[in-house]
Amino acid sequence: MKKAVIDGSRCDQSPFCPVVRVCPVKAVKQEKSSFFKGSTPVVDHDKCTGCAKCVSYCPHGAVKIINK
Repeated sequence: MKKAVIDGSRCDQSPFCPVVRVCPVKAVKQEKSSFFKGSTPVVDHDKCTGCAKCVSYCPHGAVKIINK
């Protein structure tokens, strides 16, 4: 089964992460610590369908699809 994973070392932790907004099944969540800083988004693999939409929207190339 294909699932998205996020590389925290490539993620800029923007509180306006496009990956969180674009996920059609709301599998990507992000804690926000302030208006200017968020945390690395986390993928709920129980919800993720492996559609890969998030991969094309991440401006830093931090999201990949793997076989889980």
